[in-house]
Amino acid sequence: MERLRNIGRELLLFIACAVFTGTVGLLVADTVILPKYIRKGEQIEVLNVIDLTPDQARRALAKKGLRMRLQNPRWDTRIVEGRVIQHNPPAGSKVKSGRTVFVVPSKGRRSFRVPDVVGKRLRQAHLFIQQANLTVSEAIDEPSAVVEEGSVARQIPGSGAQVAAGTGVTLYVSDGPPGELMAMMNLDGVTLKQARSQIEKAGLRVGSIRYEFTTAYSPNRVMRHVPAAGDSLRQGSRVSLIVSKL
Repeated sequence: MERLRNIGRELLLFIACAVFTGTVGLLVADTVILPKYIRKGEQIEVLNVIDLTPDQARRALAKKGLRMRLQNPRWDTRIVEGRVIQHNPPAGSKVKSGRTVFVVPSKGRRSFRVPDVVGKRLRQAHLFIQQANLTVSEAIDEPSAVVEEGSVARQIPGSGAQVAAGTGVTLYVSDGPPGELMAMMNLDGVTLKQARSQIEKAGLRVGSIRYEFTTAYSPNRVMRHVPAAGDSLRQGSRVSLIVSKL
């Protein structure tokens, strides 16, 4: 009989221990394991770190529980050098805690060296400038006692300048030695043939000719010219004509 009582007490003790252990286990699972598991699966919204420095971006992402990995920098025309231009996943994406965000910093605006085209023929100068990823914004005739006619006498920006892609270079092209100053005659309304004759008789040269539609003049009449009537210019200078057409 005594033995049965001992067995009963041991059984009750075992059951009590099992209940206690189970209760503690549930408590640990409820307060430690499950929250950690749930947090691990939480969806976090990726911050916008564009235009931040890499250090600023790293700190901002870390506060959200995200990691950051820096990628190779790239040229960019909008964001200054050393700041973030792109990241993946992008801002607004939903990711899990601990996700790595790949960040690309800016190398700044890519610059190109202006080539030296002084002394080169105009066509050759155009080619050199285009090969440098630049453009010729304007070619202006000017007298030069040093540079051969038809060659570049000077340029702006000068050779060696570092500029952005597509920057325009102004070329000043020699039209020969300077002549005496004179006043430009008025060619308004004369025919193109008459204008050519008057320009050449005055010791000047015909420059570019551009045609424009108009009903104010009969065809092949000079509507405007550069330099304008009364402007000072040197003998040997070119005169550009704007001529009417229907």
